[in-house]
Amino acid sequence: METQDNNKMALEETIDSEDTKILRTNGKHSDDENRFKLNISKNSTKLSNDKTTNFSDTSTILYAIIFGILFGFFMNKGTVFVAPTIRKQMLFQRFAMLKMFLAAVGMSMLSVALLSLCYNKLYTKILNGYIEHNRRRGILHYLLGGTLIGLGMVTCGSCPGTVFVQVGSGIINSLFTCLGGLLGTYFYYIFVHEHVSRENFPSTSLVLRRVPDLLHIPSLVFHIVFGVLLLGTSIGLEFVVSWKSDLNDNLLRKGTLNPDRAFGHIFGMAAWPPSICGAGVGLLQLFFIFFLEKSLGVSSAFTVFAAQLCRIKKIGQALPSLNSFAFGLMNHVALLFALGAIVGSALSSSLSQTIPLGAENGTNIVSSLVGGFLLLLGARCAGGCTSGQGISGRHFEARLRSNSDQL
Repeated sequence: METQDNNKMALEETIDSEDTKILRTNGKHSDDENRFKLNISKNSTKLSNDKTTNFSDTSTILYAIIFGILFGFFMNKGTVFVAPTIRKQMLFQRFAMLKMFLAAVGMSMLSVALLSLCYNKLYTKILNGYIEHNRRRGILHYLLGGTLIGLGMVTCGSCPGTVFVQVGSGIINSLFTCLGGLLGTYFYYIFVHEHVSRENFPSTSLVLRRVPDLLHIPSLVFHIVFGVLLLGTSIGLEFVVSWKSDLNDNLLRKGTLNPDRAFGHIFGMAAWPPSICGAGVGLLQLFFIFFLEKSLGVSSAFTVFAAQLCRIKKIGQALPSLNSFAFGLMNHVALLFALGAIVGSALSSSLSQTIPLGAENGTNIVSSLVGGFLLLLGARCAGGCTSGQGISGRHFEARLRSNSDQL
């Protein structure tokens, strides 16, 4: 009997041991299964985030190119990219450039008024970023930069934005203006930047004050009133000086202003009223801020392109301020925008059958190189060009801006 009891106990211990093993195995399988599910969940989340990031990046690229195409198309139709128009505007012998600029600034200010009403947080974010970008620039920076830009525009018959429109329209010497611009950009970051941008200006500085604050006017009222005033002035000038009388004769030898004779009807016309084209460029400000969370600007395309040399480690270490532009999709938005402007201008010139434009619409090689150099040296000193500081800077109250208490 005792032997049977011992055998029974041994059998029960064996069964218990097997049950324990089974339970442990099941538990292990359960843990492995949970880990597997957790890994799947993590991978799914990562995949979802990657898809979202890829979609966002693709959208950013497409928006930048599309907006650039529209910019190039409007600038081409406004005919403000040809050298004779720019030079004669400085002598007040033609007014196409003034009409277009006033309309662009006015529409930009109205666009920002709408943004500040509907998406004030987004507008404030862009405004603060703009202020931070320019906190090391004082009055002398803007005076020197503006003077150099003016000299450069007269010398090469272009500006940092219109040079890409010239390239798209087939003005060959505009390529030398681009080369000069790159040299001017390198000169600024090698010899100038570290000497003139050492420290931030205090928030009490005049250059960091906003015009509405100085005039004690609500910002929204300021934008609406001055936006309507500038846009109205541009339209009024169209009645004083007919836009057709402002056109370059060499441009009309190839194209036509009669939509019934033009390829593609109005899209094939050699030119449009500058006030309409300017309003179109100013309206791009609304879409630029809303979709790309950046203000409109073109001259930084030269900086981004020049910065690609900083991918070489030693050069990047030697020029840390320029190196910051070498990486990141948002830096490359300006470059994509510039490429789009070339395409948009080429499209406009092709439809109007004015491509390629002759050398008489540009300048000689030496003037192009020297002018391009001065343009970009000035644009970097001033922190922007006619689009960056003119169109965008005006709706941020140009060089008189504040909101420093929000930084």
